[in-house]
Amino acid sequence: MGATTPLIVAPEIFIRHTAEREFIGPAVLEIHPGELWMTAPWGRPPVDFSQAKRFALSSHLFRSTDRGRTWRAHGRLNIPYNLSGIISDGGITLIRLQGGRLMATCHRNAPGYHGGGVPAVSFSQNEGESWSPARLVQDREDVFYVMNERTIELKGGRLVIPVAHKPGDVAREKYVEGERCVARCFLSDDEGETWRLSAAVVLEDERGMAEPVVAELTDGSLIMLARTGSGSHHASFSHDGGMNWSAPQATELQAACSPLTLKRMTNGHLFLAYNAAKPLFKGSFFPRRPLAYSISRDDGKTWSQPGVIDDVVGQQLIYPSVTFLSEGILLVYSAHYDPGNGKFSDTPEAYKVGGGKRCLISYPQ
Repeated sequence: MGATTPLIVAPEIFIRHTAEREFIGPAVLEIHPGELWMTAPWGRPPVDFSQAKRFALSSHLFRSTDRGRTWRAHGRLNIPYNLSGIISDGGITLIRLQGGRLMATCHRNAPGYHGGGVPAVSFSQNEGESWSPARLVQDREDVFYVMNERTIELKGGRLVIPVAHKPGDVAREKYVEGERCVARCFLSDDEGETWRLSAAVVLEDERGMAEPVVAELTDGSLIMLARTGSGSHHASFSHDGGMNWSAPQATELQAACSPLTLKRMTNGHLFLAYNAAKPLFKGSFFPRRPLAYSISRDDGKTWSQPGVIDDVVGQQLIYPSVTFLSEGILLVYSAHYDPGNGKFSDTPEAYKVGGGKRCLISYPQ
């Protein structure tokens, strides 16, 4: 494990889980210079899906004017939602498109699709005051998973939504969430009006290419990283804007099948936030601590030794949001109870451990 990361603002819980709702999968957007918006769905493993079904579909918004140190409630992300299922599963992205509009991408927990569903998108032309009705990126329902902070816009304007996909030719009644998925991307060349699905990235292990993330490289090609059951995050590359991908290969990024967030920094380097630890066993989802980062200065060929951001025994530190600010790098993520036995907890009192956390770290040298 690498050295402890220099902190500008130490990790601290700013939203507490409650018995009815647990925070997970935040998206952060600097909507104006010095003003940050943050939103997140509620109710997701290690939280019970059924939690969210008793509540309004629109996610709460929070606002910060002190570079993420403190947050206050700021109404809701009022996207008109007339689709089946709920916005859940830890997956919301907020980005500003090159044309100026805001775009939201939301994961859907569709009934009968094992916590997955076709992603929904919405757009705002008035700085988030109102949004277009949520609509699906494809007509046919299927098992897709899209996590937080995934959608990107390429320099040429193409929109890319990386997703995990359980193809429809499997016996869904026998499928269990977390089993093998392939990775794909939804692509749009008309600012989100129409979408098409890329070829699959297939890894023959217990988890496959799960919860993929994508970034554009300096030469315009794309890198995809995904969590796997093979002991490390795996990488695939595309040279045609995300339609076709190379066979996935293991990286030096040792990790269990646990969440990761990839962003390209303003200097062109890649920044990956993830749980840098040796898996408890092949295919394990644990450990989910520490939360750490690695940097690639050569377009994903090699990665720095991990720097520890947060490490609390008994907590899962997962689904980080990453925002590059003038002062440093803001990370917003969630902490959940970890029973320490390599399994997700079903303890009724588990919500008392953790909540939404934030910290601000110095830029790597």
